[in-house]
Amino acid sequence: MRIIGRGMTAAVGALLLATSLSGCNESQSAPQPETQARPVRVATVALEPATDSVRYPAVIRPRVEADVGFRVSGKVIARLVEVGSRVEPGMVLAKLDPTDLDLQMKASQAQMASAQSDAANARDDFARYATLRQGEWTTRQEYDRRKTTLDKAESRIREVEAQLRVLNNASHYATLVADAVGVVTATLVEPGQVVSQGQTALRIAKLGEVEAVANIPEQQLATLPKRILSVELWSQPGSAIAGSLREISPTADVNTRTFQAKIALADPPPGVQLGMTATLTAKLDRGDLIARLPISALTQRDQKPAVWVIAAPADTLELRPVAVAAYAGDFAIVASGLKNGERVVTAGVHKLDAGQKVRAWTEPTR
Repeated sequence: MRIIGRGMTAAVGALLLATSLSGCNESQSAPQPETQARPVRVATVALEPATDSVRYPAVIRPRVEADVGFRVSGKVIARLVEVGSRVEPGMVLAKLDPTDLDLQMKASQAQMASAQSDAANARDDFARYATLRQGEWTTRQEYDRRKTTLDKAESRIREVEAQLRVLNNASHYATLVADAVGVVTATLVEPGQVVSQGQTALRIAKLGEVEAVANIPEQQLATLPKRILSVELWSQPGSAIAGSLREISPTADVNTRTFQAKIALADPPPGVQLGMTATLTAKLDRGDLIARLPISALTQRDQKPAVWVIAAPADTLELRPVAVAAYAGDFAIVASGLKNGERVVTAGVHKLDAGQKVRAWTEPTR
């Protein structure tokens, strides 16, 4: 019985040893699974010219807007236009009471008749004394006196004639007439109001060329003539109108301390109306190439900005230092360190390792 027990024990041990060796051989011969590529969000680098762009609120205004008024004083008896009225050359805009001007005209006409009578008498009187002087029947002194009287009478006629022309013009000035095509933007007088000579009665914008007016801070004033200007209407977003700098105010506004700039519009669309709100964009080309990347793509290397670049063709990660020129909202403006067309990881950058194999993650279709 003891001999049989020892034999069975030896057999069992041999069986276990064979099983163990067989398991080792199987484990050594089994192929190892390949490391799976990690999905990551990717952005493709697109280099673009570096531009310094600033934006200002602007208003569409006419290039020529004139304050018009009567050239004589008087009482307004009629205003024939309202704000927004379109005017044509020769169109009557307003009238003054002509009563006083008519009376002045009549008085001047009476003075003319009197001056003409005085001149006629002086002329006849001088003719008689001229005849007497030829016969030595009068003195030279008396002859010269008659000649002076005649000259004064004729000068009086010329003086009254000039007054009549002035009064005749004044009678026309009592009617305010448009001299060009335009639109009324303001009315500053009402019927019954007494106005003085030259007082503004209406403000008229001449139709045709329009411009955008914006207020520029003094720190941006020096570079404005070098910038590329465009105007975008709030009513027509996405449609930029090319512009050129026409005028800059030589003095700053007392309240805002800004300088008014007038931008001539090259080819405004038909829908542009006076008073529309717009945005003036002023761009300055720096000459360098930059890339715009989400801020989430940035990490650090030696306390400096860096990004994970997917190296082709193995699609492994490479940590590359970059130079960040500025930050604009949720984007970083990268000035150097990247090439056009390279792929950059934009999410989870703090959980990646150099040389790690990755693949671009795509949104699943739903």
